Amino acid sequence: MREQTSGHRAKPTHSLQAQKAQATRERIIDAVIKIINESGLSAASASTITSRAGITWGAVQHHFGSKNDILQAILELAYAVYLTRINDPALHRGDLATRIDNYVDTIWAHYKSDLYFAFQEILLAHRDRLTALDLHSFRPVEANALHLEWLYDCCAHSEDNEYKISQTIRFAHRFMAGFAVDRTLEPKMPFEREHLATLKGFLNTQLAADNLVFQAPH
Repeated sequence: MREQTSGHRAKPTHSLQAQKAQATRERIIDAVIKIINESGLSAASASTITSRAGITWGAVQHHFGSKNDILQAILELAYAVYLTRINDPALHRGDLATRIDNYVDTIWAHYKSDLYFAFQEILLAHRDRLTALDLHSFRPVEANALHLEWLYDCCAHSEDNEYKISQTIRFAHRFMAGFAVDRTLEPKMPFEREHLATLKGFLNTQLAADNLVFQAPH
């Protein structure tokens, strides 16, 4: 009985260590995201990161290896969070207007987040130079598939519909991504509600027109 009890206790110990390691990684990532949001990517030096995270650089290297590894982790986290958001079953409920409202609100919550801002800063800083970062993992193929799936289960299928939906969704994302850049100039995001309402109205008009027949949810 004692051997079984001892063996049973070993698992929580290992799990606790893993949880502590994960918590430390998250603290480092969170520190870098905050530094980037407050002062830009150039401010995320080793000394600033360790000071903000409250650990030594040796500990940072133990969990990530280098600063580039932290930046890569932020890119991957932002993309994973984004895919999770647009894969939310709640976006597939209700009529077309309800879906558009939920879709825009969900995507906008991501675009105006500190995580997306850091993602964008990192991509811009590394796009034109040799880097250890893997920027090819964030092409929109998987995301585009989920965007199309969002409407395919409620709109009649045809090549024309696919093109119309794809172009409309692309416009919506470029609108919100561009709007999110405004936070660097006007952090309070003036006219946020008005602009999002205009976008939703445009999407409703586009997707309800030109034979995009909405079908009732199954």
